[in-house]
Amino acid sequence: MRPLDDSPGKQRILFFLAGVGFAFVCGFIQFKWMDIVPYVAFDQQPDWVKGLREVVGWLPWIAFLGVLVLRFIKGRRVRVVFYFLGTAAPLVLLSGWLLLGDSVANLVSQQKFDAETWRNQEHVEHDHMWLPRLCMVDHLMSSGQLDGLSSHQVIELLGPPHDKNFPHGAASCDIHYYLGLERGFLGIDSEWLFITLNNDSTVNRYWLYRD
Repeated sequence: MRPLDDSPGKQRILFFLAGVGFAFVCGFIQFKWMDIVPYVAFDQQPDWVKGLREVVGWLPWIAFLGVLVLRFIKGRRVRVVFYFLGTAAPLVLLSGWLLLGDSVANLVSQQKFDAETWRNQEHVEHDHMWLPRLCMVDHLMSSGQLDGLSSHQVIELLGPPHDKNFPHGAASCDIHYYLGLERGFLGIDSEWLFITLNNDSTVNRYWLYRD
């Protein structure tokens, strides 16, 4: 019987985990680089320190070449493919999060529109992510609850609008509401609900605006 430590399945798992672990450690060191090296700013670091950081980033792939060499020396016991998959896994997961993470977060955070919660001014702060208004605005717009309302009814439903002079672009609408920080990776701007009125002061159009 083949010993457990020598089983192909366990070899694959160990090499995969070794690739994941080493790639994760190198990535963590790069991410925490400014906390590790004793220099204040990156542009003030000596060239050899910057070069060392670059080397750390390439270490997982340098190690992969070493594993490839071991494959020729030790034979099939060295699972090159699984080590490669483990090394690539953190990068694939990070790329997937950057591409899809915001969409997933937006989908998970969606809430049904509730007028009382929307009007609660305690929630309307500029320094918080995923404020209730930001979570409810998609449902509010898709539900058609604003269609045909008068300006008085809009304010009764959504509460007092924001200052007409803020943000830039507010002149293009008649009523606007602050929603929260912009959705998306590294969002630093804000999202607003803009509403325009017809000549009879009924809702003509509404849309999301990012300043």
